[in-house]
Amino acid sequence: PGGALQRLAQQCSVLIVEDNAINQLVTRGMLLKLGYRVRTADNGAEALELLRSETVDAVLLDCQMPVMDGFATCRALRALPGCAELPVLAITAHSHSGDRERCLAAGMSDYLAKPVKFDELRVLLHDWVLCRPASPSLTTSSS
Repeated sequence: PGGALQRLAQQCSVLIVEDNAINQLVTRGMLLKLGYRVRTADNGAEALELLRSETVDAVLLDCQMPVMDGFATCRALRALPGCAELPVLAITAHSHSGDRERCLAAGMSDYLAKPVKFDELRVLLHDWVLCRPASPSLTTSSS
């Protein structure tokens, strides 16, 4: 079963939006280990630019970034064509009461506290990407 999920993940692309280079590198390593194709952006403005021209299956979105924070990024992302239902998973160092609700209110699909744990990331992506009926990359595959 694990091999089949990894083969399915290889058809899926995840965008990491994270301003911290080390966090970006660690998260990228976890995604690659799970089999996903990975794109990165250093801030929300870069992410929106990328999403205007590329399709991804999920976004891992840091909440606290310069230029454009995760909350503003998510609101703008939801207005882009094809992104209204895109899984956006918040990644934040804040894990206080009410933070999850704040992320969901901003339009994010789910929430991960930093430091990101491999098994939690695996489960969230399984639920939001691999088990979705029609991931964009899976329906537009040209192979």
